[in-house]
Order: sequence, then C-alpha cells, then structure tokens
Amino acid sequence: METVSRTGRAATRKGDDVIYLRAENSKTRKPDTMPLEGELLEIIERRRAAAVLQAEGAAPRFAEFVFHYDGNPVGDFRKAWATACVAAGLGKMICPRCSGEGSARTCEKCGIPTRYRGKIFHDFRRTASRNMISAGVPQAVAMRITGHRTDSMFRRYAIVNEDQKREALAKTQKYPIHRHARLQHRTELKVGGLT
Repeated sequence: METVSRTGRAATRKGDDVIYLRAENSKTRKPDTMPLEGELLEIIERRRAAAVLQAEGAAPRFAEFVFHYDGNPVGDFRKAWATACVAAGLGKMICPRCSGEGSARTCEKCGIPTRYRGKIFHDFRRTASRNMISAGVPQAVAMRITGHRTDSMFRRYAIVNEDQKREALAKTQKYPIHRHARLQHRTELKVGGLT
C-alpha cells in the first residue's frame, strides 16, 4: 500500500469514496480531498465495516472516524507501530545500556525499558513520493497528493536511490552511441539525396 499521509491526516479522515480533510485538521490549514483507489480503497472499505459499534444491551452506534478505538480517534500509536514493525522484521527493540537487541519492551539482561529502532510511519511518505516519481506521476500531481507546497520540500522526500542512479548512468552511456547513429543516419540521408 502506498501512503503519503501525515499521521494527523490519517487519524481524522471520515469514510467516503473520497477522503475529505477539513482545514482545521490539515498542517497547511487548507481543506483537501483524496480519491480512494486500489489497496487503500480496500482498507477503507474494511474500516467502514468496523465503524458499526455494538455494545451489549445498547443500540448500535457509528464511529465518526475511519481509524478509531471504540469510536474515539486514535491518539499516539507509536507503541503499536513499534510492535507491528518488530513483528514484521522492520525494526527491533534495543537496550540503551547494553545495546542488546530483541522484541521485548524491557531488556532481559538489564531490566530497563528498550527503545524502538526501525521504520517509522513517516518513512513511508518518502517511499510513496519516490515511487510516484519513478512511476511517471508528474511532480505537480505527486506534490498535490503528498501535500507539499514547494519543490524544495518535495525534493527532500523524493530521494534518489542506487537503482535510479544506476539506470541514469546506463542511459547516459547509451546516449552517445544512439546520438552518433542518428547523426550518421541523417548524414547518409543528406548525401544520398544529393547523388
């Protein structure tokens, strides 16, 4: 799934075929919309099903938020994020004293709280920015999706990776050969047209 949301945006969205973001929930203080497509649409549809809250002996009620906990907006989800990333192999818990690594929140050796090191939610914003550019999405459209207002801020997210550099160098190496062949073909056409 490609996601470019800031955490505040993701926590305040309401369900629909388009995500509507109120100005007061936006970092830029401007309202915005985002169409739902592919995996994101599937996730939102599953969350819609989870929006019906049924307590024993009470009438059903509907959660206002797409991502909620018992109908309330999700607050700080860093602990849950760290647990999920460690389980998925995208991070680990490290003891600040002995540098021991593991998955526990407390170091088994030292008995002190460990700290999470690994992927953070914001990392996927950078990945999505880079993937949009690699897929040929015009930068202006990618910036509109990510919410970046300036080229310089967007370029901080659209970091060039080693594969992209390698591809650029391969294209550059082929260019002189291709250009020489084109020039030679033009010359042959001109010479052939004179005789």
